[in-house]
Parts: sequence; structure tokens; C-alpha cells
Amino acid sequence: MGNMLNQIQNGVRRIRVRTMSPGVPEQEEIERFGAAGEDAIFRILYEQFDCVIRGVILPHGKKYLEKDFLVLHKGVPVVIEVKNWKGSIGCDAKTGSFYQDKPDGVHKTIKSPVGTTRQFIQCMKEFYGLERTVVGMVVFAEPDCRLQLPDSMEQILLVPAAKMASAIRAKVREYAKEQGELPPERILRCTRIYSRNSEFCKGLLANREIPCTDPEGRQVSLQTDYLRYIRVEPQPLHLRDKLTVTYINGACGIFYNSDAELALHCLDGSWRRIALNKIRHILF
Repeated sequence: MGNMLNQIQNGVRRIRVRTMSPGVPEQEEIERFGAAGEDAIFRILYEQFDCVIRGVILPHGKKYLEKDFLVLHKGVPVVIEVKNWKGSIGCDAKTGSFYQDKPDGVHKTIKSPVGTTRQFIQCMKEFYGLERTVVGMVVFAEPDCRLQLPDSMEQILLVPAAKMASAIRAKVREYAKEQGELPPERILRCTRIYSRNSEFCKGLLANREIPCTDPEGRQVSLQTDYLRYIRVEPQPLHLRDKLTVTYINGACGIFYNSDAELALHCLDGSWRRIALNKIRHILF
């Protein structure tokens, strides 16, 4: 009788935790649109290159600088900023600002991504004590994007998604003989967390371990430093979630969790807790 009562109490506790635990905050539409472009670029990079790190960040004052991707290929670091802009994209020769002529006829002035990419590269070289060349690149992910831009500005490449892989390889051939490497394990990575409604937030994940059970019911801990991706699938009859895990070396595994929460330090200096059962997938 006592064992049955404990099971009932545990079940009630799990229901309360899973229904009242914090979820992923709603994001603006422009952020969701930008994330879709990054996802498309990530798939291309993942297929073409062995070491692709998403959401690279650097401490900067009390906050962080962030770029969408870092590709390490034959020792050459390639920093990539992704823009998912539609229409015709050009640059004002007098101000240096970019402009966008949208398909509906709207003309819009937009901040140039060139300066922020150059700033990130300079801070990156200082932070890691890196002397070798770091390649900077702005990739335009949207297929319906007509570039009226030079191939590069201030040594930052400006390329459509279709030419991204070949541009990376060309720059790697140019700089591969330089000395000095940046070990992947030293890179600070920003974690992107998606909800079941495709909302997301991003930041530095404080959790170094996620408590789980394996398919045999044994207690295990997932080491987040070695994870690339987690897909979370609810199993409501068991009051738990199935986690399909991909590690950075390509290996996969299946685990289960009932009530874990993740602590995320956001890039604006704030932090929040997010319940694992409110998440659809996580990109590390």
C-alpha cells in the first residue's frame, strides 16, 4: 500500500511540474524569420564541413557579441553572419548603410553587417590570442534576394547561399599555410532552444549535465559540452519525454527525462529557466 501511495504522489508531483513549469518565451516574428534562414545555412554547412559551430559568442563588456556560425576547416576560422533579407540589397556609397528594396516596393535602410563582423573578428583574435587570419563572411540565405553589392567590403565577403561553400574553400586554400590554430573545445557556444510552437530563445547554457535515464532505466547524465542536438518528444502516458541525442562526434543515443529544467543566461544579461518538457529541440 505504501509503495502504491508513493507512486501516486510521484505521479501527481510530475503532473504539477510538467504543467506549471516555465516554457520558452514568445519571440518577435522577425527573429523567427531570421532563425529559419540560419537553419537552412546550417544544413548546408553541416553537409559540407566537418567542424561547424553554431551561435559563437564572445564576452564584450557586461554583455556578449554573437555571430551565427564559425567554420573551422584545415585550421582556418571562418566567421559567418547570416541575413535572411528579401528583395534587392545594395549599399549607399556615401553613408555605408545597406538598403533593401522589398518586393512590395518598400525602400528600407538597414544596418550594415560588415562593421559588426569586423568587430567580432577583432575581438575574437584578442580573446583567443590568435595571430592567424580569420575570414569574415556575410551570407544572404533567402533565395529571393538580389545582391547589388561588391564581392567584399572591408575584407568581409558578401555572398549568396549558393556560393557560400565554394567561397569558404577558396579562402581556406589562401590561408591554410598560416601558423596557429583555434581548438574547437575553446569556443564559447550559444545554445538555441526551440519550443513546440517554433518560438526560441538563445544564450549561454549554465547546465553542464542533464539528468536522464537510459532505455534500461539506469540513471545517467548527459554532458552538454559534448552535445550537438537534442530532439524532445513527449510521452504523456509515461509522464516523461523521449530525448533523441546527437553528439558532436556524430554518435546518437536515446534517453528519457521527466522534470529537468535548463538555466539559460541570455545575451542581454538576463537569465531564465526553461522546462525540458516545453522544448521541441535544442541546438548546441
